[in-house]
Amino acid sequence: MPTPLRCALGLLLAAGPVSAARAQARDAGARLERVAEAVFVIIHDDATDQWPHGNTGVVVTPEGVLVVDATYLPSRARADIALIRSVTDRPVRYLAYTHWHFDHNNGAIAYRDSFPAVTIVSERWTRDYIALNSTWWARMSTAPGSARRASLAALEQEVAAGKDSTGHGLTAEEKRLRARAIAQRKSELDELASLRVVPPDLVFDGELTLWLGGHRIELRDRGRANSPHDVTIYLPQDSVLFTGDIVVQGPIPYVGASWPVPWIDVLRQLETVPMAAVVPGHGPVMRDWGYLRQVRRLLEAATSRTAAMALQGRTLDQIQDSLSLADVRRATPPWTGAALDEDWRVTVRTLIERAWRGVRGQG
Repeated sequence: MPTPLRCALGLLLAAGPVSAARAQARDAGARLERVAEAVFVIIHDDATDQWPHGNTGVVVTPEGVLVVDATYLPSRARADIALIRSVTDRPVRYLAYTHWHFDHNNGAIAYRDSFPAVTIVSERWTRDYIALNSTWWARMSTAPGSARRASLAALEQEVAAGKDSTGHGLTAEEKRLRARAIAQRKSELDELASLRVVPPDLVFDGELTLWLGGHRIELRDRGRANSPHDVTIYLPQDSVLFTGDIVVQGPIPYVGASWPVPWIDVLRQLETVPMAAVVPGHGPVMRDWGYLRQVRRLLEAATSRTAAMALQGRTLDQIQDSLSLADVRRATPPWTGAALDEDWRVTVRTLIERAWRGVRGQG
């Protein structure tokens, strides 16, 4: 796990120096960790057994705070604001987004309510993707008879019957975990039913530089990788890079609706950035490029091998059935272990489908 680099925040925070204990503040579902002198990350537990919260970055300056990404649920964002207030009394001036995925921005309303003057920043197209997708997700999820409501009802039925869907009796621990999942999912649906989507009010094309309290903050649209417009946020004075979901250790990368072919080049670009720390969209802070290079090798293997098999006349189904990418998996410890076998299988099939489109010029 990441450890604090430096402890001298006294010159930056009106409240005075921050102790190591306060710099490592935590609540029931998250922990605030120091990344650099005045830079923190909030790493969250999952929102439910089905859905995560993205990481949240916190940049503290004498003039205010810049926050990177706003999590999945407003309740979690409100709890994050309490963590931020444990290290500074300065207001949040900017909330900057790395991409449109709603596990990184549904919590925006909590920041707007707590800091009415906050400026919410994104790449231009991302603003519209957020407005559409967050609204769609909330309404689709909470509609009567939705698949998400049906899966919750099925889980409740299992607990009531004391058996899983195959008829196998549940242990006390399995009942406990299901009961916890039911409570989380109900709370999630309640929040989604009343979600107020807050689109960004400052948008940019290509690049944007913000200055806050003497800190230069560089936002750069890297184009298509994990999303249509993946933005990195870089702090040159601290050599800290926020990647959003360009890099994910969750523990397996998220590849659905991605663009593996250009994603490879984006990762190569990031490897040239001077850095002391990389904050991924999900997962622990990284101090070198080792994991990022493994993600790149996974994408390179998927695209090159898919292209080679396409030249042999294989169908997509045939490629998905025969290409496991097991060698890349074995070389990457976070991706190994029997507990991840099913997640790996689904991830590889999804990645091959996206690679299939990319190498054939269809996506």
